[in-house]
Amino acid sequence: MAKVMFVRTTHEDGRCRPFPPEAWGFWREHGATVGEVLRPETPLTFAEVVVASQEHALEYPESGLFLTLDEEHVAWCLVKLLEYGMAGVVAEPVSPTKAV
Repeated sequence: MAKVMFVRTTHEDGRCRPFPPEAWGFWREHGATVGEVLRPETPLTFAEVVVASQEHALEYPESGLFLTLDEEHVAWCLVKLLEYGMAGVVAEPVSPTKAV
């Protein structure tokens, strides 16, 4: 069994990777709050991404995003970021004794 975690993949060797305009449009309109909490060096579980996204949105209340940051919205944003290649999946093995 594996634990699925997410990382940000927008940069490579310290430089921003090229993405199509529709990817950046999605980032600006919907994905930034979720994408900003992802880090390439620190994989996060889905639950951690949800909490971190909500905390990030609370830091910027003028955005009004906190109201829409439920699990379903975060999942949709993650799926789209994965489709555009702006996020990636890391699978970490979990021993059967720890799996619940």
